[in-house]
Amino acid sequence: MKVRHLLFWGISVLFAICAKSQDFHLQENKEKFTLDFQHVGNLIIVPLQINGSTPLNFVIDTGSPYTIITNLEAINYFKLNKGKPITISGLGKNTDKLEAYLSKKNTLNLGGATSNSTDIVLLFEQGFDLSTRFGVPIYGIIGYDILKDFVVEVNYTKSRITFYKHDYFYKKKDRKLKKFDEIPIEIEKGKPYLNLNSEINGESLDLKLLIDSGSWDAVWLFEDKEEKIVTPPIYIDDYLGYGLNGEIHGKKTRINYLEIGSSKIKEPTTSFPDSLSVSSITKTDRNGTLGSEILRRFTTIYDYKNKKMYLKKNHRYNEAFHYNMAGLELYQPYPELPYLEVIYVRENSPADLAGIKRGDAIRYVNGKKVGIFQTNVFDNRYSASKTDIIEVSGKKRETISLPEMLELFKTRVGEQINLIYTRGSSDIERSASFVLEKSI
Repeated sequence: MKVRHLLFWGISVLFAICAKSQDFHLQENKEKFTLDFQHVGNLIIVPLQINGSTPLNFVIDTGSPYTIITNLEAINYFKLNKGKPITISGLGKNTDKLEAYLSKKNTLNLGGATSNSTDIVLLFEQGFDLSTRFGVPIYGIIGYDILKDFVVEVNYTKSRITFYKHDYFYKKKDRKLKKFDEIPIEIEKGKPYLNLNSEINGESLDLKLLIDSGSWDAVWLFEDKEEKIVTPPIYIDDYLGYGLNGEIHGKKTRINYLEIGSSKIKEPTTSFPDSLSVSSITKTDRNGTLGSEILRRFTTIYDYKNKKMYLKKNHRYNEAFHYNMAGLELYQPYPELPYLEVIYVRENSPADLAGIKRGDAIRYVNGKKVGIFQTNVFDNRYSASKTDIIEVSGKKRETISLPEMLELFKTRVGEQINLIYTRGSSDIERSASFVLEKSI
């Protein structure tokens, strides 16, 4: 039994388990099905049913070999089958093992596809709840279990994902793939990898990267001086994400370029996690991760069975690569309460220089009240309650959601940000202002 690594948007887990999945199959006479997905940041969120439950939000994560429930509220909707307790460990500075549960032989439904015997991991660690980190209801992730059985096309422009039977897809491939690059990939232990050329610090280097649609970043690289994979001289020390074992820190910078098929991607933002944060994983199988900040610039097609990936540039291809210029990391600890809590402030960032501290509660952003959300967006009985206009002290105010704030901090160079916040147990409102500026 081997420990396997799952990495997504800086949140990572190691599993010492042997989970199994029966093949997904389509309804009779169906050759394909298409779903509209919710596009939050760079994440692909789709409605998944488990054992006949109401559809609940799950992230499609190419980097995950398992189906994982990350929100304990899900047990109110899913009647999970019996299994056994397991222990897990993950990225972060704490090395303690944590408890989880492996549920056996569950029925999964996604759109027109059904699997009648899939094992599911249930995480007990509340700090790993993805909903609070992204400001929308997310109950878990699904990857290899569904991706292995179909040719899967992700259209980021239209926010649609299509699952094809292999024979049906390749009957139409000459017309379908006319403008796509075909790229060979490797599938190892339920995870896809590709080999590509790069330039780092002026050196031409070959890299093996995990393809990870669940990673919000562009590139993660593990430092390796022998292979000349080292952090460029211009960087910032930054918060990279949250793992089961705590915060993940490292350096954020830019490398010269990556070549994927016929595309040369110049100066992508690149994260180098520090050695303590990744001490739990074995890095000999790869050099890092290719994330969705790059993938979203293409229409992507995955064929795990034939070990191929197809890419076609979309209108986002030439967009600049951004990062959180505010230096302010937030989460929404209580979905029904209209505030965001500061969990990290980067030293000497605009937010730091404006006096914002860890633990502060953000109430308003540029005059907009922080919004709230409820259970689920794919079922009217559990619809999101975030509204565009609310009334505060007799005055109508627009609202802003956590995903909107994250996008604001990433893309609006030169924008002034005005915050109203409270500190500690005090109800006294404070104000802070800063301008979004690039550091790398």
